[in-house]
Amino acid sequence: MQHGPPGCIGLAHKSRWTTREHFLASLKHFARHTNGSPERPVLLLLDNHEPRVSTEAVNFANNNCTNLLSFPPHCLHKLQPLDHSVYYPLKKEILQLRM
Repeated sequence: MQHGPPGCIGLAHKSRWTTREHFLASLKHFARHTNGSPERPVLLLLDNHEPRVSTEAVNFANNNCTNLLSFPPHCLHKLQPLDHSVYYPLKKEILQLRM
């Protein structure tokens, strides 16, 4: 990984799709940096993409005090927090700068 923030990881697959192995590696990286504990569990919001739903990932999350919350497929944008709280305001600002 070149020019990324310190501690970041880069994963790629020739199909350009996320694999179960990549998601598990990402989940392990996430757990290392969030330090979930029984007193302070972590919540990870996910879309319902198939590679995120594996026994290995769910077991790893449970063993590392990470709660996985998966949104239903094709749900309304208002249910997807990044679309509503980050991308919409960002898009609005970018459009205002262009005017």
